[in-house]
Amino acid sequence: MVKSLTNFLRRWAPLEWLLDRIEDQVASPHEDDFGPGFEPLPSPPLISMAPATFERRFMKLHAEGRFDEMWDMLAEDAQRAWGGRETFINEMPRMGNETELLDMQVVSVAVVEGWTDQMHQRTYSNVARMVMRYRVRQQWREWTFDRQVHLIPAAGGWRTLCYPSKIGAPATR
Repeated sequence: MVKSLTNFLRRWAPLEWLLDRIEDQVASPHEDDFGPGFEPLPSPPLISMAPATFERRFMKLHAEGRFDEMWDMLAEDAQRAWGGRETFINEMPRMGNETELLDMQVVSVAVVEGWTDQMHQRTYSNVARMVMRYRVRQQWREWTFDRQVHLIPAAGGWRTLCYPSKIGAPATR
């Protein structure tokens, strides 16, 4: 049912135009927010995609170790927290050769009017809140886990709030 609604909405050009206008208003940060010397990289090309499609792409790139491409999918707040592309590429946790992402499923998707990231004390508007179910195999052991993911609107679609975390722990989202 969610897939049908998403496909229907994606084909409706006036809604897409309206969402793009809202995203432009919401996603325009003030220069003082970045601090001295920080210049965010330009956004990736304008490609509108559903939040679940975005998350699947992000995780597929992660599983393939394509961290350079993942960088462009990070929200500017997350990019600032990492300190730069090279730091992200070098320090983003790896899955490891013995770990394989077998499957990803969308359990639920909701666009919420406002959401506050309590850990980083930032509030965002029109956030896609998803529960994703991941199935992973590590050597001979297989397990499934659910994870809530938040995506924020940005020019052309969504960006993830994948922040650096403590050493040895997965990045927070």
